[in-house]
Amino acid sequence: MQNRHWWMIAAVLLIIGVLFWHYNQENVRAKNSLEAGYQRALFALVNHVQNLDSLLAKGQVSQDSSQGVLTLASAWHEAESARASLSQLPLGQFNFTAVQKYLAQTGDYSYSLAQKLARGAKLDQHEQETLAQLSRETANLNRDLQALVSSIQLQPSWGTKKITVGAKGEITVPAGSIAAGLKKMDSYLADEVPAIVYDGPFSEHIKQIKPRAVTGGLISLDRARQLAEDFINSHVAKNNLHYQVVSSRRVDGNIPAYSLTLRAEENQAGAEIMVDISQHGGHIIQLFNSHVPGEPSLATGSAIRIAEDFIQAIGYDDMITTGSLRHPQTLMVTQVWQQEEVVAYPDFVKVTVALDNGEILAFDARGYLTAHRKRDLPQVEFNGDEAHDKAARRLIVDRIRPAIIPLGDASERYVWEVKGRVGDQTFLIYYNTSSGAEEKILRIIETPDGTYTM
Repeated sequence: MQNRHWWMIAAVLLIIGVLFWHYNQENVRAKNSLEAGYQRALFALVNHVQNLDSLLAKGQVSQDSSQGVLTLASAWHEAESARASLSQLPLGQFNFTAVQKYLAQTGDYSYSLAQKLARGAKLDQHEQETLAQLSRETANLNRDLQALVSSIQLQPSWGTKKITVGAKGEITVPAGSIAAGLKKMDSYLADEVPAIVYDGPFSEHIKQIKPRAVTGGLISLDRARQLAEDFINSHVAKNNLHYQVVSSRRVDGNIPAYSLTLRAEENQAGAEIMVDISQHGGHIIQLFNSHVPGEPSLATGSAIRIAEDFIQAIGYDDMITTGSLRHPQTLMVTQVWQQEEVVAYPDFVKVTVALDNGEILAFDARGYLTAHRKRDLPQVEFNGDEAHDKAARRLIVDRIRPAIIPLGDASERYVWEVKGRVGDQTFLIYYNTSSGAEEKILRIIETPDGTYTM
């Protein structure tokens, strides 16, 4: 009888041991998968900046306008992809605003030059000099990133451990880490590189515009933590995971924010998530989810519906989908607000969906929070029929609708948006509803990955 008792104890201990071993193995696999995703994002960042360096160099010497359009539009795409890769690194507690701003402005400026060339215009002396400046600074950034990854022997040291905080709250990261290298680049770009002077959504003077939809009083950090946890656990977390805030910091900028990092509770394997919440009103500004998507299994239509349902669930009403862009494992969906039947393009949000499990990987409401309000629209003196007839002289009209569009100087125009075709090419022409003047022409570019305008 006693032997049987000991055998039962041994069996129980064996089962516990097996379960403990299995848990450890699952934990190791989850950590390895997460680490592999971070490393892919790091090397993708380096690759995109290297491509951006090459394209900007080519853009300086391209004499053919069509080739210049292609080169500079590709530079915009690489800059945006580099920003996305940087946001996926496990470095949310650090402020790399200057690197993000530099990539945003470089891509935006390249895109504006591509649009100018597409209209048949030439780059002036100032634009050529600015392009040369961006080429030099991007070459420096590329060189520094190449040196950073060359110093990695086996596994990157991200710099998220052994962090010290000085008396004034400044963060010091371990020497030789990825965070330390990027922090050095960020400081250089912030202190040594002159700001780009131009009209565009990331230019300095436009970034000073007071966000119109950020309302409400100052909230505490504790309140921001509660809002972040409620938001993630209600709308983002999957598989019954429960997230908690593990670190936070204040972020200056056009929308002062609390930046909070969340992780799944202990013993739960889940990707790290970062959320920015406005210090006034507690608005969700953006989120980044470090989940690394696996093999795609969702169709584009299904992913679009997930994004639309998410945007509606978090309180955005009267929104319509205006475009999507597919990458191998993700889909980014853009929605804009409608003021009755008028499409308000400045009031937009973007959502990125993982194509393996439908998880929300990113959300960006900066455009909406900056521009959104109900507008007092001017009296229509140039009606839709007149816009149709004017456009029909040049193309086959498919659709016409009223819209509000942003211009490069941050002003807006109330227009008729006419969509039509010339041969196998599709265009959008915008006519002022008051004067009938042609405000803008965009060409719709259809690709296997989605649709965008130029």
